Amino acid sequence: MAQLTPDARARLEAFKAVIVKHAHLQDVDDQLSLRVEEHADATHVLLCGPGGVGKSKALSVIAERFKDEETDRFVVPILLLEPIPPDQGAYLRLDYYWQIIDALKEHVLVKELVGSVAHIMAAPKPARAKLGTIDWFKMRQVAEQALIRARVKAVFADEGHRLMQGDGSHSVDEQLEWLKSLSNRTKVLHVLAGPYALFGFRNTSGQLARRGRDIHFARYHVDNKEERIAFVAALKYLLERVPLEVDLNTSLSCWRWWGTGCVGCIGVLKDWLVDAVAATLIQNGTSLTEAVLTRTMPHPARRLSLEMEARAGEHSIARHDSESAKQFQALVKKPTKVAKEEAKQAAGNGSGVPHAGQADQMKASSAVTVLPMPQVTPKPTKPRVGQRAPERDSVGNTPSPAQKAVGCSFTEIIPVTRAQAEEAGVSRFECPTCLATRTIPFTEGSVKFPWHPKRTTVTPHQGLRWVKREIWRLSEK
Repeated sequence: MAQLTPDARARLEAFKAVIVKHAHLQDVDDQLSLRVEEHADATHVLLCGPGGVGKSKALSVIAERFKDEETDRFVVPILLLEPIPPDQGAYLRLDYYWQIIDALKEHVLVKELVGSVAHIMAAPKPARAKLGTIDWFKMRQVAEQALIRARVKAVFADEGHRLMQGDGSHSVDEQLEWLKSLSNRTKVLHVLAGPYALFGFRNTSGQLARRGRDIHFARYHVDNKEERIAFVAALKYLLERVPLEVDLNTSLSCWRWWGTGCVGCIGVLKDWLVDAVAATLIQNGTSLTEAVLTRTMPHPARRLSLEMEARAGEHSIARHDSESAKQFQALVKKPTKVAKEEAKQAAGNGSGVPHAGQADQMKASSAVTVLPMPQVTPKPTKPRVGQRAPERDSVGNTPSPAQKAVGCSFTEIIPVTRAQAEEAGVSRFECPTCLATRTIPFTEGSVKFPWHPKRTTVTPHQGLRWVKREIWRLSEK
């Protein structure tokens, strides 16, 4: 098996280390750097984009720059972590504390803190998952103090969507509330980088929406003139640093071929060129040929997967933004309950200014305090033995017991918050499986569509209700 010579290995490693500051990366750098320096009341940032666009590289570049610009050796401006994927069960918050402490344990101001949790840090992961409440609190306290003492400005969590998995007993809302609490106590911003699925967590509640920020790391669309110019500039930068002979003009003229091969993602383009350079060097070649590039191009199945994921994410963002804007405008135009009552009072008074007689009546009524009548709860009566329970008798063809037992399979959690339902004044939901409607009262936490028998009628529904059309939204049809 052929191997790279030491000289070829050095040339390949030098090319791997090349970082191209293309237009989209620079835009993400500017936005994220601003959030880190001046994040105000923000507690978390969601950095989303398609696979291979360069999210991990952007985090490492920004973290390295903050480190180089910091003059105080006792300050760790950025903590770059990658949440550990779960081996058994879902992700545990304890692992996040463990990673923070492990990353800062050599800091001169943190070393003394680590001693109190050394036995927990040395324990294997299954044993850490079974720790008691006191040990959990101790790990959190040490992690918070480590962030404060090292004066960390932000924690960059690559593959941050793993943090949203919780430990099986926590919802996404609770995980974001946990991050918000951690940020409030330490004044540290948490940046979660991951796929487009992260964008679904930005509107779970009004409070979390206010404390969060979004950054979209988009790919390049070569059919757009401005984006094509930026893509070709990035391609030229990489080709000029390839440690082989390259026909630059011919290569740049095939910009559409390059864009199709990497689906517009600079990270995929860089990996493609690294594979081509390695394949050429291992054969002692001296020039980058079209044959080698065609052979090392990402497989069509991989490109299809990347293209489908990118398109689905872009379409989801565009549709969600458009529908959110429409719903917001509809709610703004819809008068609130208080405004309706004031309008009724103004209409009843004519000009809205009470005359002398009405003023006297208002004074007299305000002087008398009407106490509410006490509410008496009727005492339930015990049913007699053998007495039939009250229920509605069936009329017409009575379904068989087997038909009665058939229930709808949809009993999932509905991502509509209590604040959204109260603002819209609608708590009626339509099952997306059988189209049955239920009025669901809101309690603490998330709302779950209750068990219900499968709807057998086809009568169209009337009235405003929440329906699922890709996302849950209001509809009268």
